[in-house]
Amino acid sequence: MTDFLHDITSRYPSKAILYEVGKSQGGRSLWAVALSSYSPNKHILLRPEVKYIGNMHGNEAVGLQVLLYLIEYLLTSNDNKIIELMNNARIWIMPSMNPDGFELSQQGDCGSTGGRNTLNNIDLNRNFPDYLGVPFPSLNRAVETSAIISWLHAVPFVLSANYHGGAFIINIPYDRYYAGKVSTSSDDDIYQMIGRSYISRISQTNKYCDSKTDEIGTVIRGADWYEIVGSMQDYGYLNYGTIEMTMEISCCKYPHENLLTSYWNYNRDAMIELLFQAQRGVKGLIRNEFHQSIPLTQVMIDNRRPVVNVTPLGEFWRILLPGVYTLKVFYRGYEIYRQQIVINDSYSPLNLNIVIPQLAYIHYINRPIQLLSPFMTNIV
Repeated sequence: MTDFLHDITSRYPSKAILYEVGKSQGGRSLWAVALSSYSPNKHILLRPEVKYIGNMHGNEAVGLQVLLYLIEYLLTSNDNKIIELMNNARIWIMPSMNPDGFELSQQGDCGSTGGRNTLNNIDLNRNFPDYLGVPFPSLNRAVETSAIISWLHAVPFVLSANYHGGAFIINIPYDRYYAGKVSTSSDDDIYQMIGRSYISRISQTNKYCDSKTDEIGTVIRGADWYEIVGSMQDYGYLNYGTIEMTMEISCCKYPHENLLTSYWNYNRDAMIELLFQAQRGVKGLIRNEFHQSIPLTQVMIDNRRPVVNVTPLGEFWRILLPGVYTLKVFYRGYEIYRQQIVINDSYSPLNLNIVIPQLAYIHYINRPIQLLSPFMTNIV
């Protein structure tokens, strides 16, 4: 894998950059490739950032393999759809988040847990900070988890998919019940649409599943499947507003190599279509009359939670389905602007340039900061 990543990024230096996001417990590199038709080495104003991660559980190998195929396809295809995608986004791909576990796994092992965890026996999908502070199973934070947390803080991801194996299911937030027995997020309509779109494109995968024992072909909220604390998708969604999904794409966790090309063929179009979903909805700049970004600013659509934080450059992105919405801007937790927006059924997002005069928010500077949490109901 490492040799492949070094080789392909060296052959396409204008479209691919290889980053070491961190190190595993065993000292192996956590590689991520950034891909775009131009300037893959830096963030470009209003260009959405998306990411795919594979092999979080080291024994779930199909995600790793299809992501390697995807990197090669994005860099070599002359298809107009791929050219459009590469022109309009920066795509990050981390084939293996748990290379130590992968090294310990065995080809042909469909169901055991050998290699699932890190070298110090931490399940990475139970290791991210819980938004409400509930302790997670391990007292220690894995170095792999810390690397991902730093990466998420540094890059304003709009969309993310985390590739797993062991079932044929699209798992969406929430992964645990945060209030009573409610597992439904404010963006459940978006998750259901995107999830069902993906499932419909990979239905042939279920021929490798056992209909009597395997979970097959549905979109399910994680807590309604089985509840966990400390998942990566809930962490990214609740802290950053990233549309995060977990893609369970193979009932066998580590199938024999002769099946890997088939898994790629079944997933290819769905993976490409999912990347385009980051172009839905609305994006824009929020600045004052002096073309300065406004710190501690958040964007809310209707009363949906979580809100999204505006970047230091004044950018925001929000994936939305077609419809009419109210966009609200909050400064330090206080509403300072709102407008109605109309979203079309298109992969060309509504592009806004919002100018908010200093007089509209200057009087909040000395008030207490009360940034909006994903679960607050009292809006100022």
